[in-house]
Amino acid sequence: MSDNGEGSNVLYRPPEDAPGAGAMYPRVERLNHADGDVLLATFEHYASVDEDDGPYFPIYRSTDGGETWSRFSELHDTQNGWGLAFQPVLFELPESVGPWSAGTVITAGNSLPEDHSRTKIDVYASEDGGRNWSYVSTVAEGGRAAPQAGETPVWEPEFAVDADGNLVCYFADERHQEDGYAQLVAHRVSHDGGQTWEDEVFDAAIPDGAERPGMPVVTRLPDGRYVMVYEIVGPTHRGGAYLKTSPNGTEWGDPEAIGHPVRTAEGHQLTNGPYVTWTPVGGEDGTLLVSAKTLRGPDGEQAPGSGETLLATTDFEGFDTWEAVTAPLQFEDELDVGERAVAWTTPLLPSRDGARLLEMTSTYVDEGWCEISYAVDELDL
Repeated sequence: MSDNGEGSNVLYRPPEDAPGAGAMYPRVERLNHADGDVLLATFEHYASVDEDDGPYFPIYRSTDGGETWSRFSELHDTQNGWGLAFQPVLFELPESVGPWSAGTVITAGNSLPEDHSRTKIDVYASEDGGRNWSYVSTVAEGGRAAPQAGETPVWEPEFAVDADGNLVCYFADERHQEDGYAQLVAHRVSHDGGQTWEDEVFDAAIPDGAERPGMPVVTRLPDGRYVMVYEIVGPTHRGGAYLKTSPNGTEWGDPEAIGHPVRTAEGHQLTNGPYVTWTPVGGEDGTLLVSAKTLRGPDGEQAPGSGETLLATTDFEGFDTWEAVTAPLQFEDELDVGERAVAWTTPLLPSRDGARLLEMTSTYVDEGWCEISYAVDELDL
């Protein structure tokens, strides 16, 4: 792929006539059950919105740990006839779950009709490493795809396998506004590999009608605990990234408790679209790394290093001590270019030994148009 500045490369550049943001919301997953160091990546693909069967998610594949990529397959909506438009996620099952063997790739995305009048988080599975996909189920259905008061969409799926070996889907939900929740983070558990789902459970929910927890990402620590990062958009928390822990992936404490801010001692906090991963290097118990759209100071203004910085902690008890570290990918952030689609998800993926880190995001090209960029570099922890 082509170069996009020192140390970074372009995974996908949209055609000049691509609508909307061009491309955004990338996600990356390592296939630990494949031969070699195989990764899959996908993203929102706006050049496909005019396809006969609607938009789809392209699947890219790397066989060298993310250094180089090639187009591999496509994930199409085979259930609704609408297309898969928003918020794709990729997840390799680490163990057998329901009918699926370890190594099955589970994905989900938001399917919506051309007029965006409905949202539907649909689950698909691939038993051949992401080449072919089959519809499994629908996790949640909501209203119009518009993040504003009075609308009731569902957004932003994320997967984990809980401590009991069940598949969990976390998502953002705006369907509870009559109860005072502008938006909340919830999950549903499946005991049969995603074919059916238990009742919704709230994980982060603030019933003040204004604050909006969303965009959950979950990873697991070596001690068995689960970590979730999410944003809280609203007049009080202003998109700040927060962190909660769970002993089993399903119990996250009081939903109204906002968790730990991902913030340095100087008050520099990651904001909007956070992503979390763990690497075995940097401390006795490894290091937790978080990325996000911007880094802001206590006043909400851009902090030094925004677009170039991850926050890291080795404090796995209080999660109170965060240090800035240089990110592999350096880009002009939303505050530099005035384009909201920049860095709308910034996934991180350490190498197997933890010494190197892949980072990917949507970067600004021109006039509100973004491409998908990535970089792999040594971790300096």
